Amino acid sequence: MKLSWLSNAPFAPSGYGNQTKLFAPRLQTILGHEVAVICFWGLDAGVLNYPDGGGGQVMLYPKGAHPWGQDVFGAHAAHFGADLGITLMDSWVCSPEMYGPLLKWAPWYPVDSEPLPRIIREKVAKAYERIVYSRFGERMTADAGLSCRYVPHAVDTAAFSPGDKAVARADIGLPADRYIVGMVAANKGVPSRKAFGQQIEAFARFHRRHPDALLYLHTARGDMGLPEQMNLAELVAYLGIQDAVTFSEPYGLLLGFPDDKMASLYRSFDVLLSVSTGEGFGIPILESQACGTPVIVGDWTAMSELCFGGWAIPKSESEPWWTPLATYQYWPRIGAIETALDAAYDQRGNAHLAEQARAGALAYDADLVTETYWKPVLDELGARIAEDKKQVSTMMPAGGLGSANGPGPRLVLPPMNGNGKPNRAERRALARAGK
Repeated sequence: MKLSWLSNAPFAPSGYGNQTKLFAPRLQTILGHEVAVICFWGLDAGVLNYPDGGGGQVMLYPKGAHPWGQDVFGAHAAHFGADLGITLMDSWVCSPEMYGPLLKWAPWYPVDSEPLPRIIREKVAKAYERIVYSRFGERMTADAGLSCRYVPHAVDTAAFSPGDKAVARADIGLPADRYIVGMVAANKGVPSRKAFGQQIEAFARFHRRHPDALLYLHTARGDMGLPEQMNLAELVAYLGIQDAVTFSEPYGLLLGFPDDKMASLYRSFDVLLSVSTGEGFGIPILESQACGTPVIVGDWTAMSELCFGGWAIPKSESEPWWTPLATYQYWPRIGAIETALDAAYDQRGNAHLAEQARAGALAYDADLVTETYWKPVLDELGARIAEDKKQVSTMMPAGGLGSANGPGPRLVLPPMNGNGKPNRAERRALARAGK
């Protein structure tokens, strides 16, 4: 099949960009589909070719005027000749009515609260097929009376693997003699979905008893006055823990750390602290454990299914809150996070815990997920789409979809390869036209 994939660019430093980087090439090189990515973040103009690692290229299309690319999804998919359009994004921002009647839409979407928000149900109910990336999302979708398929997010377990902690700390520039608690989370949204306030205050209390502890925050400081960021630097100063907290270097954060640096970062931690109010998946939780670093998470939403080596704070140790999407997420209690930090400190250097973390993460290896989950889903969808096309062709009049006086206007595709020659899509269109 030909797949149009609407998400962040594969080089964008985000969770969606991370998964696009993993799967757009693999769906092409391993499964044999042709893939084009429509980048609602990371590409504003022009068309680029992105190497797929197998000698071929994945075409990258730009966004349009709509902030999430909704206005160009259908047009780009038609230009590429896509059989199926996949969106990897928050589905509540999707506008399927803008895609056109011919695009078969399959959202690969997160569910990070309960129950399934009404607005998400209304959107994904219009899909050709629904795909979720957590078992929690699968349950919430089923509880809302809809069917869906399950394909989890993944990690490159070759790039994210255990390594020497001292070497990793030297690589990142972190002290060798401190107990390091790490957070890897986007500082986006107020109030913070990542529960930065509760987790930083829990660390402050923990630090009073363990002055050797250091908190590394791989996120924006939030001190630029931006309304969508929590001022974490101010909170750290208020709590009086400036000497025990370090932030990632802002320019490197802007460009995005390459996989080898991120792997070093996870290896340098003694524990990853990631107790969000709700997660659709939780890629840092998976990447950290792939590196053998245990985690502290909340036992709610998708976090529950990703804790292989570490501590899951019970849901009873949280407070529910009704979000703007009319659904529940959960604020973790500061004391419960503090207790988990104490437990992790007592178990520092536990080799068995590291082995459990790594073993659990291996089940989410990107190659394995491609073969085990993506392949059967796309094979089934391909067969359905082929049958749909067959039925349409038997119902179509001899003159095709044109008027009674002849065929309708034919879309002339601009050359996309930069040399003035027809690209692959054009050559196919010309061949079908008998030219």
